[in-house]
This record gives sequence, structure tokens and C-alpha cells, in this order.
Amino acid sequence: MASENAHFSIIYDGEGLAEGSIDAKDLAPALLALAEVVDEAQPLVPELDARLSLRVRSNFERGSFEIHLELAKLYQQVVSLFSGQDATAFANLFQILGITGLVGVLGLFQLIKRSKGRKTTSVTFERSERVKITFEGDTEPVEADRRTWQLFQSLRVRKAIEQVVGPLFRQGIDTFEIKHRGRQTLKVAEDEAKYFIAPTEHEGETVSMADTRVVIVAPSFQEGNKWRVSDGSRNIFVAIEDPNFVGAVQSGREAFRKGDILHVKLQTRQWMEGTDLKAEHSILKVTQHEQAPEQQKLPLPLSPSPNEGQEE
Repeated sequence: MASENAHFSIIYDGEGLAEGSIDAKDLAPALLALAEVVDEAQPLVPELDARLSLRVRSNFERGSFEIHLELAKLYQQVVSLFSGQDATAFANLFQILGITGLVGVLGLFQLIKRSKGRKTTSVTFERSERVKITFEGDTEPVEADRRTWQLFQSLRVRKAIEQVVGPLFRQGIDTFEIKHRGRQTLKVAEDEAKYFIAPTEHEGETVSMADTRVVIVAPSFQEGNKWRVSDGSRNIFVAIEDPNFVGAVQSGREAFRKGDILHVKLQTRQWMEGTDLKAEHSILKVTQHEQAPEQQKLPLPLSPSPNEGQEE
């Protein structure tokens, strides 16, 4: 079995859950969104050398609705995980997300709760890979890992977090909690759920739209993962947000090879993060898929005969 350090649980509680059941239409989007948050955070911990899966454990409990979860490497099933370097890597991931709830350093969930939906007034990057953040109305900054701040700034991540807390917006569910190794590391009350509503844009963000063509460099057939494409001058990662195209990819109706061209409506969001210009790209609609031409083999010239070119 995996180490207990890899296990955590999320808990929804309230009068509506007294019978120990929850509407699947509320729970399924929340669990899928939490898995997406893990997917987005994993690249920030390069020591994790294999893709992770978020798995639900079977020991549900009655009363409140507690879901036991574990992270596991996809290529390992029953063997023991998380020793040595892996243990440090998973501890870092849990710290970034706020699952472990370290004193003095806020994880992602705690930072969102502390923000209370307010804008920042100052962000100071420290040499220790930490960042100090001051929100409107506060006199003292809070401290977080730079990678936590990066996730906090991602609209994709924030929308997923909103879905994780989403059941609190349903009647009869009034608290959401995270526990790690039996210790509560986060509690969100019903009246705090509004703090987790995702912003519609980054601070100082500009949004541009373009009808353009891109060349497929590396498609992704995992839902939610970004594609790598080229616009002719650079490679960029893009989120595919055209549901018809995504459906065609998942059903196999669209077949690809490297070099295919997509005619798309491309949205680019840009904002300043400290002194760095950041950008996120999304394909809102695919209007045409052009398959790359097959390579034509040129005929090789015939070898000249021994007498060719010699005078009679």
C-alpha cells in the first residue's frame, strides 16, 4: 500500500448529508476538478518523474460525507511508494496545494481563503523561493511558496478550485474540510464559499482574439491537458476549449499526425506577474483541420553508365 503521507481526505458536511449520501451531480465535478488541480500543480515539482492519478479510496463514512483520496504514480499499483526522493517531492506538492497546512506558509487553498476575493496591493519575491503577498485592507503580508502563487494566478486552477468547493453552494451542505494524516488543515464555512469563486481575469490583464492557423506539434488525448502547437514563429501551449472538437478527439473521429494544421479562433491573455510578462493561450473554436501532406520520396537519379559522357 502507498504511504499514509500520500493520503488525504475532503469532507462535505451539513444537514443535507445526515444520511451519509451526496448527489453525484455535485460530487463528480468536484472530484474531477480536484484531479485537474493536481495535474496543474505536478509540473511545478520536477522531482515527480511520472504522471500522478488521484484515486478515491473505498472507506466512506456515514454522518458527514468524507472522501478518502490518495495520489499514486500511474505505473505503480500495489508496491510501496514515496520513499527517499519521492517522499520529499510529494511533501512539496502537498505543501504547494495546502493539503499539509504548514504553519506560517500558506498553501493554495489557504491563500485563496485568506484573500477573501480581494485584489493584491503588493507582491514581493524573496530569494528563498517564497513570496510575500499583501491583500487590500491588510497591513501585514502573508507568505507562500512561489509555486503556490503561480497556481493562485492561474484562472484554470482557480476555476477548478471553485468547483471543488462548489457543493457549499447547494442547500444542506455548509462546510468543506481537508484532512491530512487525521489532522484538519482547511475548513471552509458556507459563508466563506464566495471567496473561492474564480476571478474572471488577472489583475491588469489584456485579452486578445485572433483567427489564425497553428501547426500541431504535440497533441494531448488526456482531457484537460494542453496541446503544444506552433504559430510559425514559436511553440506555445494551448488549452482546447471547443467542446465539439474535444468530443471528436475523444471519440476518435479526428485523427492526427505531426504537422497537421488547425484553423482556429485563438484567445491570448497577458498580465504582469512581478516584473515578468505572463500569457495563457486558449483555442476557443476549431474551424478547420488540415492534414499534413505525406512526404513524397523523390526518385533517385540513375547511375550513369560506364560509357556515358565519353566521346565516340
